[in-house]
Amino acid sequence: MEVPSARPFFNNEDIKFILNDIEESLKTGILTFGPNIKKFESLFAEYIGVKYAIAVNSGTSSLEIILRYFNIKEKEVIVPTNSFVASANTVIFAGGKPIIADIDPKTLCIDPSDVLKKITQKTKVIMVVHLAGLIPPQMKELQEICLDHNLILIEDAAHAHGAMIDGKKAGSLGVAGSFSFFPTKLMTTGEGGMITTNNEKLAELAKSLRHHGKEGDVHTRLGYNWRMSEVNAILGIYQLKRLDENIKKRNEVAEKYSNGLKKINGIDTIFVPQNIRHSYYKYPIILPRNMDAFKLGETLKKMYKIATGTLYYPPIHLQPVYKQLFGYTEGMLPVAEEILKRELCLPMFVEMSDEQITYVIESLTETIHTMPV
Repeated sequence: MEVPSARPFFNNEDIKFILNDIEESLKTGILTFGPNIKKFESLFAEYIGVKYAIAVNSGTSSLEIILRYFNIKEKEVIVPTNSFVASANTVIFAGGKPIIADIDPKTLCIDPSDVLKKITQKTKVIMVVHLAGLIPPQMKELQEICLDHNLILIEDAAHAHGAMIDGKKAGSLGVAGSFSFFPTKLMTTGEGGMITTNNEKLAELAKSLRHHGKEGDVHTRLGYNWRMSEVNAILGIYQLKRLDENIKKRNEVAEKYSNGLKKINGIDTIFVPQNIRHSYYKYPIILPRNMDAFKLGETLKKMYKIATGTLYYPPIHLQPVYKQLFGYTEGMLPVAEEILKRELCLPMFVEMSDEQITYVIESLTETIHTMPV
């Protein structure tokens, strides 16, 4: 049996409607800035529970636009080390300096206590990453830190479409949220991103920056080609329609994993409090101490054709470019450095069958029992 780590899902019925809508778009010749962009933005804003949603060409673009709006030049932005490198890169692109923070070993998300240690007079923004689809249970504490220190809280919600805490959705918990629609994500437009906010001026700037700085018939600022196409928006409309039912299916897969993994000694999973809806972009597990996640993943791929992954190793501060630019070295963020070597993501996708889940658990059990610890 071959099991991929992730796979996008399009309902067969939706595919027919998608193709019809694409055909209509082709016939009209409106392939950008058309009715589907407006519809997708409106539906997404309503779903998240904010006033504005602005579609762009990637999650990276959406983050950079947000940071540019807050004018972080020569300012510092605190970013968790356990994230895709784009989270920190956008800070540099926007003229700021990323300050990399350690993580909570129980959630793999940013550690509020380390955030407090990293705040300086230059700090302007705290970027919270909802890792693997989990909004940090300490979200209220992070919000209070921002209030106490007059800082801006933005959400990197690239993993967290539809995730909730206390009934509020990711993307509505800070001043602005950033989403990615890359093919592996919970919902995809092929490529694409979205900004969510209640800030009208941010929304206006985002619409200008994504279209070369244009306002009306003139260009008032330097901008970029960060537009989303009508075809991408069409995909997004139908993916959003299925998001809640797909999250339900992902939670069912996660529950079956959790029950099966109880039989494997030494495996830890991420606890999810009752006030949180995890969207399960990924399903991370923590291996016993001194067990190498990379070697285990290689064995599962080679012996059982099971694709796995990590979130993330090396962490941002140990990526060669960050070591070179900022002088980060091993030992500076000890929690992340230790636990992420033992973190492995099991396959997770909507159409995952019970047979595949059982196969993954049994293969993992066999592999762990034969690996030296």
